[in-house]
Amino acid sequence: MPKDKIKWGIIGIGAMGESHAQTLLSNSVKNAELNAVCDIDVKCKDKFPGIKFYTNSNDLFKDKSIDAVLIATPHTTHVPLGIKSLKNEKHTLVEKPLSITTKKTLELINFANSCDVSFGVMLNQRTNPIYKTLKQMIDDNELGEIHRIQWTITDWFRSNYYYSTSSWRASWKGEGGGVLINQSIHQLDLWQWLFGMPDSVHANINLGRFHDIEVEDDVTALFKYHNGSHGLFVTTTGETPGVNRLEVASDNGLMIIENNKIIWNKNEISTTEYLKKSKKSMEKPNIKVEELKFENINFSTERKNIIQNFSDQILGIEKLYVDGKEGLNSVELMNAMIYSGLNKTEVSIPINSENYEKKLDEIIAENKQ
Repeated sequence: MPKDKIKWGIIGIGAMGESHAQTLLSNSVKNAELNAVCDIDVKCKDKFPGIKFYTNSNDLFKDKSIDAVLIATPHTTHVPLGIKSLKNEKHTLVEKPLSITTKKTLELINFANSCDVSFGVMLNQRTNPIYKTLKQMIDDNELGEIHRIQWTITDWFRSNYYYSTSSWRASWKGEGGGVLINQSIHQLDLWQWLFGMPDSVHANINLGRFHDIEVEDDVTALFKYHNGSHGLFVTTTGETPGVNRLEVASDNGLMIIENNKIIWNKNEISTTEYLKKSKKSMEKPNIKVEELKFENINFSTERKNIIQNFSDQILGIEKLYVDGKEGLNSVELMNAMIYSGLNKTEVSIPINSENYEKKLDEIIAENKQ
């Protein structure tokens, strides 16, 4: 008899895991229900009366009533837990990032490729209608050739208290980085999804500039592309109120995304054509300003959308929106930016994964002293 509802198990009932569990309990995800939760902290059981509770993930994996598993544990556990989940033939959705290095990320992706179950990653901002609209416009070549990208994403403010709430946070060994791997991994994923992978990066990273932490909390990076276009990426968890502003300068105009709006300053004639044919010295082509507003955008809805899509894909209702292998490029970008920043030099992308593993081991050892 075909299934009409996916039964979920969630491993890791920290902030994100609990949020996902509450989403499923709210019945806002159609064709899905929360069947079990797992955490090493037995106190988490009290949060979910009437729901099966495990303290050992192996016991959850053996539960044949569970169809899909959502892994929301610390970053370094994503690969081993993901592989175990897949081995037990569970449809597996992993929180971002898939892992802390490209080498380990590929271990999980390659294993998933050999399995006959669904594999996804919680890169929820791809369901944001703003970025879906921009993606479609780029794919339809409405912008023309892109010349410059600038993303200032500094509204990820976190206090020292935030970093003190979990022992694995803000450490190279436990988290594999700071603002890039935990918060701005979303924008790095969107960057490569929208604009493609850059060919090189030169990043300036500040370790613990604003907080008492060992990892980066302030980053400015320059991306370069082989066609001459370039991008500037700025992020921090130490600025308030901060801003989330994306500028895309292209042959057909300037697009600005901020405050849930797309403002498209569209040239009536392309920049390239105008500068070649114009008989005026400094006069610019006429523009038409188009504004698109988006309402009711929030992270909770985006995450619900990923769980909904994953459940529907298992049931054969729709295609998977963010396949697990899509989690690789954002980790690659993050690794390249950190490697560049630590070595204070421009690096080509992709970087040598073995060199990055060695560098990460070195900095972990340094911070043990």
